[in-house]
Amino acid sequence: MNVMDELVDAFLSRDLEISYVFNCQTEEILFDVSQSVTGEPEIDWDDEEVVEFLVEIPQISSEQAHEVMVRFAKKQNNNLAYQLLAVLNGKKPFRTFKDKVSQLGIERQWYDFEYGFAKERMTEWLESLDESFI
Repeated sequence: MNVMDELVDAFLSRDLEISYVFNCQTEEILFDVSQSVTGEPEIDWDDEEVVEFLVEIPQISSEQAHEVMVRFAKKQNNNLAYQLLAVLNGKKPFRTFKDKVSQLGIERQWYDFEYGFAKERMTEWLESLDESFI
């Protein structure tokens, strides 16, 4: 897996217990999570030497994720768009959207679309980092 794929995975993870951190010097993706989860110590954000090149990777918000699903739905033919938008306006929209995408046989298209969105965001994010990091 290349660095961009790892950044995309971190961005899309929406895991509230794990912070993903990018080492701008080594281009490694690190996890910052409770020691009780991994057995490894958490990142010491007070140690300037340790964190000099570390930046927390942003994660997609619920609002962004919902908007991406709406955009995908609107790119489909009328019948598919109607079905997808209907589940997005119902109960548990995230779960039912993914179930509907699977049921309609358009999972690959959905994941490609979602990946494309996330890759754009991560590319913009990398470009926004201070030049001294890269």
